Amino acid sequence: MYGLKLTDIDALTHLRRAEVTQICVGPHDIQFNFHPHGNVSVQGRCELLDAMGQVIEVLDGSTRSGMFRFSELLKSPVSEVAIDFPKSFVLTFENGMGLQVVDNSKQYESFSVGNLYV
Repeated sequence: MYGLKLTDIDALTHLRRAEVTQICVGPHDIQFNFHPHGNVSVQGRCELLDAMGQVIEVLDGSTRSGMFRFSELLKSPVSEVAIDFPKSFVLTFENGMGLQVVDNSKQYESFSVGNLYV
C-alpha cells in the first residue's frame, strides 16, 4: 500500500495514552514498542520533533543523523495521534516531543502499525 487514507486513523488511535517502553534499532529499521500495547515499525523515514515542531533527529532507512535522541520518547504517554494526509502520521507526546513517521517509498513498505502496512 502507498500513502495513508484519512480512515487509517482508526488503526492508530489505540496508541493514544500509551507509553514507549522499548526502542529497537536494526541496520535498516527502528521499532517503537508501547505499553499497554502497540508497535510502530519503521523501515522508511521517521523524524523526532521538538516542542516547537522542529526536526531534531532523522532516521531514514540506514541513514541516521546526529546523536540518537529518540530515547527521549521513553515513558512519555502519547497525547495526540494525527494523520498528515497522505504521506505521514504524527504522534505527539506529553513531554512535548513528536514522532513523525513518513511513507517515503512507492516500491517498499515504509512502516507498519498493527495491521496497517504502508
